[in-house]
Amino acid sequence: MIYLVDPLYNPNFRSEITSSTALAPGITIAKFLGARGTRVQFENLTGDRTLIARQLYLQAEAMRSAISNKQFSKNRLIVAEGVYKPAISEVPTGINDYKQTGRAIVYQLFGQNGEIDLEMSFDLAEYWKDYQPYQEMILDYDTFDPSGKLSCQIILIMPVANETFNISFDKTLSTTYNGALLSKNELLEVLPSL
Repeated sequence: MIYLVDPLYNPNFRSEITSSTALAPGITIAKFLGARGTRVQFENLTGDRTLIARQLYLQAEAMRSAISNKQFSKNRLIVAEGVYKPAISEVPTGINDYKQTGRAIVYQLFGQNGEIDLEMSFDLAEYWKDYQPYQEMILDYDTFDPSGKLSCQIILIMPVANETFNISFDKTLSTTYNGALLSKNELLEVLPSL
């Protein structure tokens, strides 16, 4: 299918792509360059910047759909893991490979208390499942925090966005817990133990 791109934000129409290039209202490439302390310098990436911008355009559309939805108006959606730059001798695999070009971005949804909102994170994954195109979505729960507290993140993987945006979205789903597969082709909500 041909994905319709807003001409105002289409990376193909840009003569120069930088971290300040807008991908959607209020969303620039900089938003996807990592969390505080782990930011990647866009200008230091070795890949095709236009391809990266096209991939991030798809991510920005997902982010915009959540930010503009009243259901999530009291939450704050952040990029927990953005574009990835491997170490000099590293050969990234899996999600880190996809993150090099912006195909995969890891999101977290916070509540007003500054904590990850587990219930609304599940609701956001359900919303994206029904209304957002993607190649693969992983609802990822873990207790890796030293406190043992349950955490949740949503990993969105997009297909390759070629110049024509003729893209096939497979929309596969999975839920993981501490790196182990809990479900395939459906989302499961994991609740904290009391």
